[in-house]
Order: sequence, then C-alpha cells, then structure tokens
Amino acid sequence: MNVSVNVLGSSASDAVGMIGVNKWYGEFHVLRDINLKVGRGEKLVICGPSGSGKSTMIRCINRLEEHQKGQIIVDGTELTNDLKKIDEIRRDVGMV
Repeated sequence: MNVSVNVLGSSASDAVGMIGVNKWYGEFHVLRDINLKVGRGEKLVICGPSGSGKSTMIRCINRLEEHQKGQIIVDGTELTNDLKKIDEIRRDVGMV
C-alpha cells in the first residue's frame, strides 16, 4: 500500500509543502506523487497501515531520507543536497 495525499500547492506561508514527491526503495514505489500543504500552526496526523509510507514521508521532510522526484519545501526552503540548508531545516523539524 502507498501513501497518497492530495492537497495541492505550496506557498511562502506554508510550513511544509510537498509537490509531486516520489520515493523508491529499489523497485518498491513507497511514495507516489505526494502533494501536501501544511500551514503554519496547523496540526496534521499521518495515519495508515504498517508499511504504507508514513515514516518514510516524515523522514523525507526532515531529509533523513532522500526523495527521488518532486519538491519538498520547508519554511520556504526547498530541500536539496545542500547540507547547510538541511542542517537549518533539521533545527526546526522533528518526528515523534
């Protein structure tokens, strides 16, 4: 089973934006075209069965996992391979 969230777009006022995000582990397509917008101060629950990609999606937002396709924008900063930007994001993003 794959995570599929369909809330489109991302703007500067969003805390987190994901646009067309995809993640594979070999042939296994874990995250398929994820579009997500989380506003500042908004609380969001990610739920689903074991193995559906919940933790992988959160780990991608914190750049503990690298996504292969799409954009992830946290607090106005797009996550790329720039280690300085990743360190900045990790100061404010955590997972429980």
